[in-house]
Amino acid sequence: MSRESVSRQEPVVLGDGVTQDLAQTATAAASRVHEAWTAPDTGKRAALLAEVCADDVAYANPLKSCVGPRALAELIGELTAAYPGYLPVRTSGVDAHHDAVRYAWALRDRAGQSVLTGVEIVRFTPEGRLTSIVSFFGEPPQIRYTYQA
Repeated sequence: MSRESVSRQEPVVLGDGVTQDLAQTATAAASRVHEAWTAPDTGKRAALLAEVCADDVAYANPLKSCVGPRALAELIGELTAAYPGYLPVRTSGVDAHHDAVRYAWALRDRAGQSVLTGVEIVRFTPEGRLTSIVSFFGEPPQIRYTYQA
């Protein structure tokens, strides 16, 4: 059996005010937030988050919000308890401009099955530390048109 290599290509779209290096730094920091989900306790999650987040990082999703790495670590603990065995992964390339990056994500089990998908918009400092994470669930609602004769 032949073993072929697989390469992963992540598209990055850069707009005004952001360099390739800064977009990569911010994206790596956002990935580190996803890694925090694997930490076994709040203290370890908070330490991981403190490495890449500003002290006053704001997080919001449609159901909850918090401020600070410790509060985010606690919120991740609540979410992992509600979805045991599921981990967030980035499922798209990134689109970055000025101090913001957006990308698609999914909450997947270890077999790769998604239970939830969405989009995150992450804001960051000039050094790449995360200042806010806004997470949306699912796709944006579709516009429906009704025509009347």
